[in-house]
Amino acid sequence: MNTPEPAGPLAGLEQAAHLHSLAERIHHAADDLPAPEPTHSLASICEEVENQVRVIAGLFTSLASEATFHSRVVDRHPGATDPLACHKIALMTRAADPLGWALAKLGEAVAQIGHLQEISADPRTPERAKALTTARATLDSRLASAHAHLSNAASNLHRDADRLITSASSIQRAPAPPSAEPNRPPAAPPVRPTASRTLR
Repeated sequence: MNTPEPAGPLAGLEQAAHLHSLAERIHHAADDLPAPEPTHSLASICEEVENQVRVIAGLFTSLASEATFHSRVVDRHPGATDPLACHKIALMTRAADPLGWALAKLGEAVAQIGHLQEISADPRTPERAKALTTARATLDSRLASAHAHLSNAASNLHRDADRLITSASSIQRAPAPPSAEPNRPPAAPPVRPTASRTLR
């Protein structure tokens, strides 16, 4: 059976390291998005977008798994809830919002890719060239927006991880009560000497 997460500065460092690790994964996902450059072919952009959609979906799964695991621990040990662990989960799951926005922007990028493919099949005309330029600029804008959301999520997690360390270092543990020694009878009260009586 899993035990509750320990509280204290050491636990805070471990939990902060977890946040930093998640932030790095999100940061890499942002860096791996296709750059808005006209030299990139539409086929290569499709492949890179597909890969990053899969990565971001995996990040969502990680967040949901962490929240579920913590909820189970709290249910099994209702009297031993660790506020620091709860705070870590709250900070971690905040990343779901910008991740959702990034995924939505990638969804719009996929729709724009389909639009570009449709335009490319049209006869070569000045109107087609103008439509391709406009659609490509829209695609680049959606990719840049997704990158910004991911970068913000990573930056916020890094900052929250540093704050979590500060919060953990301020935890003061209550001193444990002295333990009584077992199998030892209590000390008897001192016996006062009584004056002797002389029989007469």
